[in-house]
Amino acid sequence: MTTIRPATPVPSVRPSRLPAPLPPPPPSTSTPEELLAGADRLLGTATASTTGVWPRAVALLLRHALEEALRRYWHARSPQLAHCPPHAQALCLESYADPDTARRWSATWAGLSRACHYHGYELAPTQGELCAWRDDVERVIESLVPRIR
Repeated sequence: MTTIRPATPVPSVRPSRLPAPLPPPPPSTSTPEELLAGADRLLGTATASTTGVWPRAVALLLRHALEEALRRYWHARSPQLAHCPPHAQALCLESYADPDTARRWSATWAGLSRACHYHGYELAPTQGELCAWRDDVERVIESLVPRIR
């Protein structure tokens, strides 16, 4: 009869269960005002070659301008929050800025985020919707900029 000896334990090479924290996003080289100007150029110069693309490109530029304005606000006001995700920054905004600015930021960001994603069953945002969001983004930037400087 043969005897079977138990195998010697092998050290686990499995990675730890907790995911490594993501590094903070690099700071943008564009100011919110430059991003807003880029969105304005696209809004005013839609051509046949950009059909179907420009609405989401404008929405992306506007959303990035909102996020960059908020990041710069936190960098000046409370630097540790500047490295948090935009959603966490927005949750804290009402405690530091006026509630109207916080609500406008969140509502505009949510609308732009929906508009940025392509869905086969949804139409791209209209020029009227984009212009309204653009005005809201400008108001938010104007209300956050004086607090930055």
